[in-house]
Amino acid sequence: MIYTIVICAIFFCAAAMWLIRFFGESGFKYPNNRYLDFIMADNAFTTVGESSTRNECIKIFLFALIFRIFIFLLGWLAYGIFSNGQPASLGDYCNSWNVWDAPHFIDIAQNGYGHAVDDGRFLLLVFFPIYPLLIKFFNLFIGNYAISGLIISTLFYSLGCVIMYKLVIKDYNKSIARKSIIFLSVYPFAFYYGGIMTESTFFLVIMLTFLAIREHKWVLAGIFGAIAALTRSFGVLMIIVAAVEWCQENQPFAKIKDKQWKKLGKTILTVMPILIIPLGTLIYLYINYYVAGDALIFAKYQEDNWSMHLQFFGKTLHFLWRQIFSGDASWTILCCLYLPEFIVIPLISVLILYSVRRTRSMYVAFVLMYFIFNVAASWPLSVSRYLACMFPIFWIMGEYTERHKGLELPLTAIMAIGFGIYLTGYITLHQIM
Repeated sequence: MIYTIVICAIFFCAAAMWLIRFFGESGFKYPNNRYLDFIMADNAFTTVGESSTRNECIKIFLFALIFRIFIFLLGWLAYGIFSNGQPASLGDYCNSWNVWDAPHFIDIAQNGYGHAVDDGRFLLLVFFPIYPLLIKFFNLFIGNYAISGLIISTLFYSLGCVIMYKLVIKDYNKSIARKSIIFLSVYPFAFYYGGIMTESTFFLVIMLTFLAIREHKWVLAGIFGAIAALTRSFGVLMIIVAAVEWCQENQPFAKIKDKQWKKLGKTILTVMPILIIPLGTLIYLYINYYVAGDALIFAKYQEDNWSMHLQFFGKTLHFLWRQIFSGDASWTILCCLYLPEFIVIPLISVLILYSVRRTRSMYVAFVLMYFIFNVAASWPLSVSRYLACMFPIFWIMGEYTERHKGLELPLTAIMAIGFGIYLTGYITLHQIM
């Protein structure tokens, strides 16, 4: 119970502080108060305004690509050591990545949503279409669905790191941008970025959406946001992220107070392209309707077959506590499924609180929504994996270690050790999801 109360208290404190900051940045005038002044203090981060060079972007891309290739080969070595002793061919090793959700993505790429039917239920509808479409396209040239999925993830991760670097240096310096990429790369569950999963695709399209929003290119933000919504269900919430950035830049509350209706109307028209974002979700709902005759059938499938629905995240935290200390689960299950979430969630919640005064409001809005959206899952099966996509946390870590340089190396080393352990467990078919 204490575990749940503490994390909820940290989260709601962060949310309250962010709301105060958001309304203040949107033009709402507060009375003089030292607590409000502390929250609204403009020394949270320094807008450096650096720009990246072509050579820097190439170096970032090559670093990410070589790192992913190194991890792939390291995994091959681990697979050979911990397999049944038979020679681990490259084909066998590639197939070792084709586990858990991966076969479903490949099945969709091969046969579409209407192929896999279980007692009249089109269960594959719970998976979003962009990644399977990409696998299908790449397979036209490669001729192997599993290898196509691995190549997509590797390339998109490398491109995503470049976009992330370009994004972060707009509000921080290049040192923090590089650190953010390193922390993202060695996060214990970041091996998913090289697997047959949606992580890398989601990473790239969210980074592109963030960059378009940050540069106030609203049409591009709408297009990339719609693609994000077709990649994962959370993507549609990028419309809120875009709205937060627009409010920070245009201060609508101040315009309302000053009755600047014409000026307010013009600024609203400029941001209207973000309404493209929900189109991605509407397309996904139409796919559900076209295949199964019910636009919301995916939610029923998730509930009935994966025991998955959204609930107050405090219930999920309490569930984790009981799983850890009840003694019902084996040590293997605890280490694979529940212990990572149990450790990561409080650490992430502290970073969220720290982030309120250390990064732009739109990024804080993203991490607050992303935390609720993923920790509120009734069965926290893949929370540590999904939190790998809470991208602003990694440049917050970069910012913090820039201030406390002695922490960078031990933090990187601890995460890298966890990375190696869970990568090995994943490719040797342990229940790491």
